Amino acid sequence: MTLAQIIMLSIGVVALVGGLAILAMSARGTESQRYARRIVGTMMAALGAALTIFALGLAGKLGAEA
Repeated sequence: MTLAQIIMLSIGVVALVGGLAILAMSARGTESQRYARRIVGTMMAALGAALTIFALGLAGKLGAEA
């Protein structure tokens, strides 16, 4: 993996974990605060998952070698 791919992978993992942490904390607060936390947590987790999969795909770690 190149340095750029490692950076993209680490940003993806941090965003994924951060989004899941925000989702776990979404039970407190008013209804609008819970709603906003769920949206932000879901979007961060989706961004993190996409970056992680993209970085692994660029590195050739996900391809089926035929």
